[in-house]
Amino acid sequence: MKKTLLILLLFALIGCQTIEKQNVIEQSLNQGWTLTGDTLSINMQVDVPSVVQQSLYDNGLIPHPYLGTVENQLLWISDHPWDYTLHFDADKDLLDKEKVELEFEGIDTYAEVKLNGEKLFFADNQFRVWKHEVKDLLKKKDNLLEVYFLRYDSTQLALYEQHQPRLPEKYAVSRKAPYQHGWDWAPKYKNVGIWKPVKLVGWDAARLEDAYIVTKAANSERAELMLHLDVESDEIIDVDIEVGVSTGSTTLASRSLSPELVEGSKGRQYTVLPITIEKPQLWWPNEMGEQPLYDFEVRLKKDGKVLDAKSFKTGIRTFEMVDEPDSIGRAFYFKVNGVPMYAKGANYVPEEMIETWINPDNTLKLLKMAQEAHFNMLRVWGGGIYPSDDFFNICDSLGILVWEDFMYAGTMYPYDETFLENARIEAEEQVKRLASHPSLALWCGGNEISEGYYNWGWQKSLNWSEEDDKAIKAGYDRLFENILPQAVAQFDGTRPYWPSSPSKGWGRPESLAEGDVHYWGVWWGELPYEVYREKVGRFNSEYGYQSYPDYQTLLKIAQGEELSKDAEIIAAHQKHARGTRQIDDFIQRYYPNVHPRDFEEYVHLSQLSQAYGMEIAIEAHRTAKPYNMGTLYWQLNDAWPVTSWSSIDYYGNPKVLQERLKTLYAPVLLSLDRKDYGVFVTSDLMRNIGGVLTVTVCDNEDRPVFEQKMNVALEANGNRKFVVEGLRDFLQSAHAAFVKLQLVEGESLTAEREVAL
Repeated sequence: MKKTLLILLLFALIGCQTIEKQNVIEQSLNQGWTLTGDTLSINMQVDVPSVVQQSLYDNGLIPHPYLGTVENQLLWISDHPWDYTLHFDADKDLLDKEKVELEFEGIDTYAEVKLNGEKLFFADNQFRVWKHEVKDLLKKKDNLLEVYFLRYDSTQLALYEQHQPRLPEKYAVSRKAPYQHGWDWAPKYKNVGIWKPVKLVGWDAARLEDAYIVTKAANSERAELMLHLDVESDEIIDVDIEVGVSTGSTTLASRSLSPELVEGSKGRQYTVLPITIEKPQLWWPNEMGEQPLYDFEVRLKKDGKVLDAKSFKTGIRTFEMVDEPDSIGRAFYFKVNGVPMYAKGANYVPEEMIETWINPDNTLKLLKMAQEAHFNMLRVWGGGIYPSDDFFNICDSLGILVWEDFMYAGTMYPYDETFLENARIEAEEQVKRLASHPSLALWCGGNEISEGYYNWGWQKSLNWSEEDDKAIKAGYDRLFENILPQAVAQFDGTRPYWPSSPSKGWGRPESLAEGDVHYWGVWWGELPYEVYREKVGRFNSEYGYQSYPDYQTLLKIAQGEELSKDAEIIAAHQKHARGTRQIDDFIQRYYPNVHPRDFEEYVHLSQLSQAYGMEIAIEAHRTAKPYNMGTLYWQLNDAWPVTSWSSIDYYGNPKVLQERLKTLYAPVLLSLDRKDYGVFVTSDLMRNIGGVLTVTVCDNEDRPVFEQKMNVALEANGNRKFVVEGLRDFLQSAHAAFVKLQLVEGESLTAEREVAL
């Protein structure tokens, strides 16, 4: 029997009317928990979100996890059982509802959940929402909710030991943030706890489980949007859907939509319905245009009564990944609203090791610094956590596109049905949660997994038989070539999917001719910075070099200990085995005549070295446009105070690199070709350029010793090298210190730069 789901597009301005969702009632269960350590004399009153490490510190039971050399003193926490308990009275109106569901937004990671002594479920995935129907178990007074966390380390190890054949990393068996198990910039702080909010949700008849909108096609004349609806009902009923939309100050004109017939059913009902908007205001990445956001409200109604409603913002834009053969390999780049975009940005890692310490104020500060340095894209690295809605809301407002990895990194994964089903649910939930954000650009299967399989020798080091190898690769294909792209296609249908970053390992010649590349020959291979000029890929999605954080950051974590590059505190906050030595080697290589007076000057010198290397790389990438169409260095930020590849340290202090990015990532970059001393003008502007280029050579006293002016013209979004008459011969015969480059259009300065010789 067919039932009608009627779609009405309202044109009343959102915000002028308050919709009472009396049918759906929520009761927060975030306050008043007790946290105890089994066999320990620890009993704390906590609120959730909470992880044990945070709560122990808040109660003065452990030192700050980021300061001093305390890491080894705190590793016991993750291999101890912990119990969260809550006594609560149920809201009277909630108990009157036909359905009541207990919802945990995040449990990290292995935990048994009970209500009034009845086991509800066993949680084993940090990245999933956990729900259970509890109507028949609830009492009016003194309900007892228990979340008992198993010993994480022991549980994970047991699962790993059971898995045959052996997997490259122990964390592979757990759906938990990989970086918490230790990385070359992270300590081994494996969080344990209820890391996201908890609530009870009650309703009658039906409710909106999900409602979100994605852009199928759009131009300045017309936008075709898709409304994804997930309705949960306890009976077969007719329901109406109303959609209200505005841009905040502009009310959309009236239009009608044809009703869509869907099969009426009891339980979950998922459907996708079209919406058309005429003359849309398009959302653009940073410095390509504005970021207008539309307010949508979706209302679920029965017999004229609102059963549920969901409000959200989204922007209208199209995003396309171009991966197609050309004369030199395969082009790899992105188009936004049909316009090719040169991607400029970095890799983003979680902002904290203690995940509950992440807060939107710090995120806003960090992302604002990125925007001010002309970023238009961040890659969310697959070894961390899926960012919060706050992160994406900020990216939406700033015009920063997000390359989103699923949270898989650096290992092969189990391929049994239980693990893969867990992964499927996780993927579907995350795709649905993030789909409405215009900043979400694409989904990627994970970080350095394909590369590891083909290039890191796991088959030999783990003694895989031929059968083992085939089974593991088949499992990889099911997860990364089937389950994850199916979730993206079914629950979004507009974002591209990329199986693994990089698509080819940096040691293989084809890595520079197709797909994206993580070029690590300079850091891992210890090759000179100048090699960056040769190793330019189609899209450089990882590369980098380390430096120390701000000196004030080091003073803070040292807590009075004397600082030097050999100090114990420095070693504790340097997680790469060769890091300290390599920083020193490159300082001596590139600054042989500079002799720092103290460690503070040495720290600054490390940042100058890092910035110099990244300047060579970014300049090489951008001046290779359109062969190269993206540069995302490793890494924007830190998860704790550490010596790393970041351009902004944990406390938000910009390194020298971050300041130079304001020139290196500017819409117009002026560069000197070191081979023939021509001048590149590289533009990401969506307009043509015409002006006067002035090239001035100066000596050590800043005195001009050569100057040449020339008229230049460049098409929009273009890149061109201009020959400067006499410059090459002059530089080969004269002593010069640096070159000043300046481009003026009319009376306006478009770009300028000083280039050391």
